[in-house]
Amino acid sequence: MAVAAPARRTAPAPGPSRTTPPKRKAPSRAPRTRPKPRAAAAPARAPARRVPARKAPARAPRRVGGQLIPLAGRTAVAVSQLPDSGLVVRMTRGRAWIVVLGTLLAGIVALNVLTLSFSASASRIDQQATVLDKENSILSTTDARLFGTGAMRNAAGALGLAMPPSDEIHFTDAGADDVAVAAQRLAAAGG
Repeated sequence: MAVAAPARRTAPAPGPSRTTPPKRKAPSRAPRTRPKPRAAAAPARAPARRVPARKAPARAPRRVGGQLIPLAGRTAVAVSQLPDSGLVVRMTRGRAWIVVLGTLLAGIVALNVLTLSFSASASRIDQQATVLDKENSILSTTDARLFGTGAMRNAAGALGLAMPPSDEIHFTDAGADDVAVAAQRLAAAGG
């Protein structure tokens, strides 16, 4: 057989009740004293002159560099108060701190791997550039040997041609009729 527990009564909230008005203190009465006799009347003063109000001096334009110091000061204050902020305190006392540290460490490792890969690829590119420079110098030497002036003289001598002396070389001017004459000669040689 179950018996119900008696209901609890809650105490009324503290404060003035509505039925009785709050008591007022009676004003304290200080004993009356007699006023002291006044000294002789002071001589009359001359009315004060009004001084015209001064104008505020014109402000010089602010320099941008002067604004950096207060900005740096505010930044320093904000950074110095960062460890005591509620977010940082909650984060360092909970499991989120482990996640943050793990993420930062993973980021550092990733940056190191990227740096190493970039330096390896840069060294590979440098080696390729060195090899290409060597090949270019070898090819230019071969080109000069095969197609230089000496090679042309030897090839011309093998065909029975001779290089005239430099004082016998002269150039002719071509005219409009020369083109037609050259075309006729080519046609006669081909036919």
